[in-house]
Amino acid sequence: MWWQICAAAAVVVVGTTSATHPHNVKALADQWQNKESPEICIALHCAFQSGACVFDSQCFAALQCMLDCEGREDELQCQFECEMTLGNGNEAFENLLRCMAENGCFPEVPPDGLCLASERDTVQEITDIAMVAGSWWVVRGLNCGQEGWPGAYDWYPCQRARYILLEDGWVNNTTYCGGIDSVCTTETIVTMPQATLPAPGLIRLEYLDEPLLPQIERWHIVSKPSEDYMMVIWCGDNPALSYNGGFVVSRFRTENDLPAEIEEEFRSVAASFGIEYDAMCVTDNTNCDGEP
Repeated sequence: MWWQICAAAAVVVVGTTSATHPHNVKALADQWQNKESPEICIALHCAFQSGACVFDSQCFAALQCMLDCEGREDELQCQFECEMTLGNGNEAFENLLRCMAENGCFPEVPPDGLCLASERDTVQEITDIAMVAGSWWVVRGLNCGQEGWPGAYDWYPCQRARYILLEDGWVNNTTYCGGIDSVCTTETIVTMPQATLPAPGLIRLEYLDEPLLPQIERWHIVSKPSEDYMMVIWCGDNPALSYNGGFVVSRFRTENDLPAEIEEEFRSVAASFGIEYDAMCVTDNTNCDGEP
């Protein structure tokens, strides 16, 4: 995973003078041209940023946190929590990631899940974000850490999306915490991507407050049988990874009062995308902060 590469490279190039010494640059460049190691790319192009991260206590703590996740069953979730709780907002950390992205230092990794929907699958009657404005709780998810979907992004506790119209346009004020199965292991994390509707039933989210940019997510609203529930299949990309998922969102904190006919609608729609509805992970947001 690229976090281990990033952290290991940072440690290797603490001696940034050595990494960029004229006698070593050509050898490093030759090795990188042969794609021998992403670490070499970082040493060659981002030695200064790596060294700055090591000497920044919070940045280095974020990298060390990510290294400590290695080998855990929830490795990707653990590393994402390190990024968002320790790395996010840290200048040295973000400078290192930006340098890696600009110089193609991220290794190729398999996508996290599959992008299962496109704009032709969306609810065509949704022609304005105002039609889905307000709060939505994630109560059932697709990406739960199972094989092929290791990020477990849809099982983070207390996930809540609030579509709000500001002076500059729509945003999705999103809150959640690290953890799984309705149990938080971190403080609340807040992010606020800009939201646009490029096609009916398709919401494009562009993040400006994440450590690794550009980061774009696309919400494909594939079912909205009532004003209180809808099913979304989403797809996301940043310079390091393609990541995907899907969820049922509700105006209420749990799915306990989900009408049977709507549940059957969601089960049928899920099946049309090859998703086993009853195998999706369920979240209870009863104990989460915030107004009902």
